[in-house]
Amino acid sequence: MDMPLWAGVFGLVTCMVFLVNAVRELRRGEEGHARNAAMIHVGMVSMFLPFSVVVIITSLV
Repeated sequence: MDMPLWAGVFGLVTCMVFLVNAVRELRRGEEGHARNAAMIHVGMVSMFLPFSVVVIITSLV
């Protein structure tokens, strides 16, 4: 029961790190590869974050 919980927590922390870095890059406002990668990371986080929360909730129930 502990492994899914910690996997969900790890996924949640990873999402937060990627989201913070992506938002910082997007606020810089410079064109280029880093901006494109940041936009992709925001999309990936929007899909992976709810999954991590679901894994945490289901492991606690």
